[in-house]
Amino acid sequence: MIAGIWAHYDDDLLFAVPTIDEAILAGHGVRQLFLTASDAGSGMSPYVDARETGIRAAYDVMRGSATAWSDRRTVLSNGVAVTTTSPDDDPRISLSFLRLPDGGLTGGGWYATGYRTITKLLRGEVSSLTTLDTGQDLTVAKLITTIAAFVADAGATAVLTIVPDFAEASEGDHPDHSGAGRLVAAAVDTGLLDGSIVRYAVGYPGHTWPANLDDGAVARKLAVFAAYGAHDAVLRRDTEAYLALPGVRDWLRREHLIDDHDIVRASEPHSDPSGGDGAAARHATVAGDA
Repeated sequence: MIAGIWAHYDDDLLFAVPTIDEAILAGHGVRQLFLTASDAGSGMSPYVDARETGIRAAYDVMRGSATAWSDRRTVLSNGVAVTTTSPDDDPRISLSFLRLPDGGLTGGGWYATGYRTITKLLRGEVSSLTTLDTGQDLTVAKLITTIAAFVADAGATAVLTIVPDFAEASEGDHPDHSGAGRLVAAAVDTGLLDGSIVRYAVGYPGHTWPANLDDGAVARKLAVFAAYGAHDAVLRRDTEAYLALPGVRDWLRREHLIDDHDIVRASEPHSDPSGGDGAAARHATVAGDA
């Protein structure tokens, strides 16, 4: 069982396929938790609804079926509620939406969602974030336990996320991406997650890493991503055009995953925005949002 922790609805598709696709094809379960509503400052809106439809469509390609999906409210073992959607004919797969505000490319957020973002939360500039759909107030500490509860409740034997903001391979990434990775790393460092099962996908900076997918893998990844993109008003274009789109064209040709033990932590804590024992503090200097 793979559990993924992602900032936005397409992060898994761009940065952790073919790994996720191969797991589904091999019959394994996949549980994904998306931290933000991927709303680009629109709040709960038709744009969010469309992106959520798109991520379902991408998983339909991976599982080889287009039957209906059903939504339900799930309360995790730490008490936090998420919206979970699953294909009616394939309980191996579920997507869970926490729907925190999207931080934007600068991590500064938008007027419509109060300029409250994961980046600001991790910097200690705000004390909590409120989910856009359910009004739950979540601190850094609560987000860390939410991630740990999601992984435990899934019975995951592997965890995927994006490189945390304190790691060298995060430089230039969207701050929501690297913030999600930082929260996962903090769960490892507090003993809530087993680091031996955690791998971090290289996000935006991966365009400078070697292309490592063959033509068949690129074609498959393109088909998966295009199924999503058909529902995203910002990205939508003809399928082959994604291979010419700056950034996307590079990520479609790559997948680079780093084991947790290869992610270097700072030796000394700076501050602890979680109010905890300092584990999150080892990643307290946040530089910087897909």
